[in-house]
Amino acid sequence: MSLLWFLLIIGVSVFVHELGHYLAARLQGVRVKAFSIGFGPILWRKEAWGTEWRLSAIPLGGYADIEGLLPEEKGRGYDALPFLGKLFVLVAGVAMNVLLAWGLLAYLFSAQGVPEATGRAVVLEVLPGSLAEEAGLKPGDVLVEVDGIPLAHPREIERLKTPGEHTLTLLRQGQRLTLSLTWEAGMERLGIVYQPEVAYRKVGFLEGLLLAASRTLSFGPEMVRALVGGLLGVLSGNPNSGVMGPIGIVAETGRAAQEGLFRLVELAAAINLSLALFNLLPIPALDGGRILLLFLSRLFRIRPEQEAMVHYLGFLFLLLLLFLVTFQDLRRLWGSG
Repeated sequence: MSLLWFLLIIGVSVFVHELGHYLAARLQGVRVKAFSIGFGPILWRKEAWGTEWRLSAIPLGGYADIEGLLPEEKGRGYDALPFLGKLFVLVAGVAMNVLLAWGLLAYLFSAQGVPEATGRAVVLEVLPGSLAEEAGLKPGDVLVEVDGIPLAHPREIERLKTPGEHTLTLLRQGQRLTLSLTWEAGMERLGIVYQPEVAYRKVGFLEGLLLAASRTLSFGPEMVRALVGGLLGVLSGNPNSGVMGPIGIVAETGRAAQEGLFRLVELAAAINLSLALFNLLPIPALDGGRILLLFLSRLFRIRPEQEAMVHYLGFLFLLLLLFLVTFQDLRRLWGSG
């Protein structure tokens, strides 16, 4: 079941990405010779609207075969477009993935709600023999007040770590309780593992769409740093790079499916945002690499054979990256087993 969900999410994400390229080309009168979901041997094909639509055997990508995009097709189709027309075709795929991610998040915000921290803390674990266990704390308790003062942030629990007697007010299965504990000089740990409590506020789809856009744009630089740092970690052999390949995503999809529809939608949005950012990297054979060459071509004369070689080297680099990420996924799975 994990594999089926993975194929559905990846298939839709790839389709939307390539559809962006397709529409941007067709809107400018450029022919798209073929549109494929997947690579390799063609399993199914159908001619429609001047394009051969394909379903191929390896479901880890796709392509829109736009006339004039290949170096050997100079002077036709895409190559005959003005600079901005070419740029529109190249960025349209990334834009479609971002729009899909925003739409998924907007659905999530309207159906589940917008996650917002309450300032309170949820107890995940109580360590045996600890002061917290002696005071009567249990996993699932929601900590709301320390010494009668409401928590504005979970870190304010640290106020308990001052010598003397304290009261801790909490919610347990909807009931409000107050516990007493005494912190003595020399103590080091309270003995609980906790996380911030999150409440969900439902909003309309349009407001959710605006929130999705603002939140992803504000976290954009952090996401870029995480992606670039993760890829550098993969290349350096760091097993904790944080980057997942197909095997890792299949495993994550399985875990998300067990948690329910909302978690799957959240994962699909994250995959689309990651796909958009990855495609913008200035690596030849990716959209970002083509955009870089497009700008460089305004400064230097790049011969077709040179462009073809650059994209070929970029494709080899992507294969190496896929191999390293897959190897890292397998190491993680074997280690967890």
